Amino acid sequence: MRRTKLNGKRAVSPVVATLIMIAVAISVGSFAYWYSVSYVKATSKTAFLAVDATATTSDTGSFLNAIIRNTGSLPININEVVVYHDAGHGSVKINKQLNPGDSISVVVDEGKVPGLSFTPGHSYTIVVTTSQGNFTSTAYCMGG
Repeated sequence: MRRTKLNGKRAVSPVVATLIMIAVAISVGSFAYWYSVSYVKATSKTAFLAVDATATTSDTGSFLNAIIRNTGSLPININEVVVYHDAGHGSVKINKQLNPGDSISVVVDEGKVPGLSFTPGHSYTIVVTTSQGNFTSTAYCMGG
């Protein structure tokens, strides 16, 4: 076995070298965990609306009652509600911010949308326009 002369210098002990490598591995692992948790938290925030709506028609006229709930994790600015009905479509300006978990009730009648008409048994499309995009729902018409 050949020995190398170190001129009186001593090398790092294998135990110390192992401890240093373990410390570096733990540090790198901790950083990777922190980074991935931060990334998931930042990208998991979503904007989502749930719309429950019913269209009604009777001798006194037609109207639509919609309950709009923010089921996402971000505040949503609602700009308008567009209702597609038998005579075409009409929109109602809302301009309201909904925080996560909040809801609002919107009633659309002939006073807000002239010529509004629904046929019992038919389904109608509702589009909620927001600053984050459009959300579409369907309302079923009941006779009054």
